[in-house]
Amino acid sequence: MAKTNDFTNFAAERPNYFPGQYLLEDDFELQHKYLSDRQRYHNQSLHISGIMEGLEVTVIHDAKSVQIKSGSAINSSGDLIILKENITFSDFKNLTDGVLYIQYAQEKQVQQQKDVPDSYTRWIEKPILGFATTLPENSVYLAKLTIVQNTITLDANVREYSGLSLPNSNSKALTLRSGGNATPNLAVLTGSLKIDGDLTVAGTISGTIDTKNIASGILSIDRIPNLSADKITSGILNVDRIPNLSANKITSGTIVGDLTVNGNITGKNLSLAADSSKRGALFLAAIGDYNHVLYNNLSNIDNEGAWDGTKWNVYNGLNIRVGSNNSKSTAFYINNTGNVAIGINNPGDYKLNVQGNQFLKGSLTVQEGKISLDGSQQIVFSDTGTTNQLKLQFWSGYGLGVNGSTLFYTANGNHSWRDNQNIERMLLSTAVDGGLTVKGTGNSSFGGNLTVTGSLSVGVSVGSTTNIDLSGHVQLKEYGQQNIAFLQARDDSSNRDIGLRIRTQMKGNTQKTLVEAVTITPSGEIQGKIWYSDEYVWNNGQPEVKMGHSSKCVAFLTYVQGKFAGGGEQVFTYIKSDGYWYLGGNQGSAGAGVVAKARCIGSPS
Repeated sequence: MAKTNDFTNFAAERPNYFPGQYLLEDDFELQHKYLSDRQRYHNQSLHISGIMEGLEVTVIHDAKSVQIKSGSAINSSGDLIILKENITFSDFKNLTDGVLYIQYAQEKQVQQQKDVPDSYTRWIEKPILGFATTLPENSVYLAKLTIVQNTITLDANVREYSGLSLPNSNSKALTLRSGGNATPNLAVLTGSLKIDGDLTVAGTISGTIDTKNIASGILSIDRIPNLSADKITSGILNVDRIPNLSANKITSGTIVGDLTVNGNITGKNLSLAADSSKRGALFLAAIGDYNHVLYNNLSNIDNEGAWDGTKWNVYNGLNIRVGSNNSKSTAFYINNTGNVAIGINNPGDYKLNVQGNQFLKGSLTVQEGKISLDGSQQIVFSDTGTTNQLKLQFWSGYGLGVNGSTLFYTANGNHSWRDNQNIERMLLSTAVDGGLTVKGTGNSSFGGNLTVTGSLSVGVSVGSTTNIDLSGHVQLKEYGQQNIAFLQARDDSSNRDIGLRIRTQMKGNTQKTLVEAVTITPSGEIQGKIWYSDEYVWNNGQPEVKMGHSSKCVAFLTYVQGKFAGGGEQVFTYIKSDGYWYLGGNQGSAGAGVVAKARCIGSPS
């Protein structure tokens, strides 16, 4: 193999790590050199310099500059060049004709100590983009540019793409790469090619192929236009695309391959077959008969019955027209790719393109692919069947149907509603004990009433903090036939004490304020706040003070002040005939000043 690398400084050792090891700077540099030497050696020995991907060059209009897109390349030393982002380049150095190139470059950065010159902690790879009359050493072509009066003309055909380098025993390059921008679908092999198996060529073989290069073996002549007839002396002639083979060379026998005739073939019956048996007859209609062009087997020459069918192989399309004289229209058309049209002469990209209405009696089976309709079209059923038969059946037990008044769909399993990312949002089980599951965190709403004939469970898991938000009047109906409604705290497992709490809400400046109003303990004890009124005040010498109604509350004294001298001074609360509580008293004969206060507890009157 040709020598491509200097092994003198090649790293042939690497660190061996173990717990508690004391590592030095040389250990890390050796590890890096060991890996980088092998990577560069691989790139240099098994690849050739060129672009790997990206790095396309485009001219920026109305500006003397070009844009170079991000990409990668390998140079002749095996360095991997990475351009991380698009770059605008305009440093043309007053040159009017030259090449745009990219080079590998690295520099030290991130200085740890400003006073220590060799304290940089990073090697940063920064490719160099340049423009010169000739390509510098170890660079990669990007484009050829010509600049005339600030107008840039770009030639991308000079771009070379990386390829494979095949090791051999001498220094002659043996490489495989693409044909570049000029012929991107061409693989270019530098060197000879030996194929031990079969070679199939769908395109054209070009170049000089001479029979003197065929020394032995069986000669199968295929696409060799410069093979002269005098090279063929005996044997079976396999004729295929030999334009200079003269007719006097063919006297009798079998021609295997294509036969091109530039003149006329005249004969009563022409039988085209794979062997010597008669398969059919070809006839042209009489002169002036433009309505009939081609018949098959007119005289029943194969004794299998006249008019038993025709098979045609065409290259540029088969057009069957109907009509008379010059007024003809296409009835059936097959293009050169096998697509069929009925009623027009252009099937487009469709295997079958039918213009007009179709009547199909029987089943239509689509084994692969899909049925597509324009958005403005419909699938219309002509009858008005009222059975529960499915109108659209996806497979057994699944589909859409309609009866006298209901559009329904059927599934032998679950009903699933999904979004455009195929994520399930709602699931309805069709089992006897199945249910409806709505997934997601959004809100659901009902425009009318929601009736649940069974139990309604919300947030049934232990520790759930799910809320039920209701607006308006909440009614609890009779449970069973007990003449009573229940509001119950419940634990289905029956292994925990569960109480009941009622909260109220006060308005706040920035957030709501919840008030723990009433708590009923698991044992039935009621705790919480009871309504009571503001304090009513009575001073001696004033009329009695009216308070709340006795059906709503109970009154009690909260404050008494003054001197009781035994002269009949009194303070009291009492219910008058109107049913209200009153606060009052008697001053007494001693003339002592008495003040009393009271509240009502219960509910507002």
